[in-house]
Amino acid sequence: MTENHQADAQPGVASLVGGILQDAQKLVRQEVALAQREVAQAWNKAKMGVALLASALAVFFVVGVLLSFMLVKLLQLYVLPNHEWACFAIVGGLVALLGGALFYCGLNQINQVHLSLPQTAETLREDGQAISDAVSGDRPATHALLKR
Repeated sequence: MTENHQADAQPGVASLVGGILQDAQKLVRQEVALAQREVAQAWNKAKMGVALLASALAVFFVVGVLLSFMLVKLLQLYVLPNHEWACFAIVGGLVALLGGALFYCGLNQINQVHLSLPQTAETLREDGQAISDAVSGDRPATHALLKR
């Protein structure tokens, strides 16, 4: 009779496999959630870069047109009265420098966006190591994977 009691206390193969499947499902859900968070963070950085580039275009158009004509007329009136073309060249160069600086800042912001998912990749490596350790018998799989 004591033999039946000991046999009932040990879990069956089906319950062990079921537990492993539940743990695997939980692990996959966690990895997907982490990947979604990383993609959202990268998207937010990309939106900021695009906004900077759009503002650079707005500056080129509005400020470039209005101030360019004003500065050209001032240069022609006080510095180069007979060389209107030189006044336009000077003002155009200054506006191009401003736009180039804004464009450079926007590209730097976009270059900070990483299309790889470093946290997800790291946790996947840890999960793979934990699974291989559990299979080789170094430590239990459930505790290794779910201790996070």
